[in-house]
Amino acid sequence: MAKPKKVLNSEIVKTFGLNAGASVVGIAASKDFGLAPQGFKPSDHLAGCLSVIVLGASFSQEALRNSAEYTAHRKVMIEKINGIAKDVAKQIKTAGYKARDISGFGGKWVNGKQFGLISLKHAAELAGLGLINRNYLLTHPVYGNLLWFSAVLTDAELTPDKKIQDIVCDNCNKCVELCPSKALATPDLFGKSECAGMCFKLVNAKWEVSCYVCRKICPHRFGK
Repeated sequence: MAKPKKVLNSEIVKTFGLNAGASVVGIAASKDFGLAPQGFKPSDHLAGCLSVIVLGASFSQEALRNSAEYTAHRKVMIEKINGIAKDVAKQIKTAGYKARDISGFGGKWVNGKQFGLISLKHAAELAGLGLINRNYLLTHPVYGNLLWFSAVLTDAELTPDKKIQDIVCDNCNKCVELCPSKALATPDLFGKSECAGMCFKLVNAKWEVSCYVCRKICPHRFGK
């Protein structure tokens, strides 16, 4: 006989995330991912998924000083945000619901390219945590683009947050002009392959992030 489910609502779930170390927590409805490609919808990875809990952890602007620091900080942030997602998923399961944590690092290979199971930046936008600017980065009103994301899928029906409207990219085009790969040349199409080819390089047999100019140059990188 199945155990009765505990009361679970958006406020409780957000408390799970904040107590686990997230800086921000937002909730999106699974049904609102209709524009996602097949294989990248929440329901493709958790049967009966109704809600997507997006978890964001802020990182220091000091990480932008050089490639070595950025790479090291990126590794720390991925481990941190993944741990937060696992913690939240565990608590949701304990409450009697299904849950699956989604890593802040890509988990799906398609034609030799790595993608996340779902687009976390689009999930964050749907969950009211900011808007995707011209540089294709999710920008939060307080933390700017200095957030790293993970998520938790669940069959619990939670109240979704409203998409925010108060962050406006003024199309200064600094990111477009300074992007060495020209990945931002077409407004509605991000050049993922071009970006990846320029962004990563081998240093002493280890991968290092060599370019993050789009994040660093943005006037909104630190929020308001």
